[in-house]
Amino acid sequence: MKLILSGLSPQTDLESLGERMGHFGPVLGIEPVYEGDPERPWFIVELDLPAGAATEVARRIDGIYFNDRFIHASVMLPMGGGS
Repeated sequence: MKLILSGLSPQTDLESLGERMGHFGPVLGIEPVYEGDPERPWFIVELDLPAGAATEVARRIDGIYFNDRFIHASVMLPMGGGS
């Protein structure tokens, strides 16, 4: 599942972020998104976790203080609804 993190600095070190997120499960990738306001990027963190576990991680880290900023976290829901 993918988590969306916002509130982080544009200078966020992706390696450090990956190490921190690795405490919750295997990190498959991190994609920074600077479109819109480049001073307020958001990051898509893909974790090898099922939806329920990813939701718990998002709830756990939402609102924590990291590198002088408050993080906001949510689960990125998959698009489509295959039948």
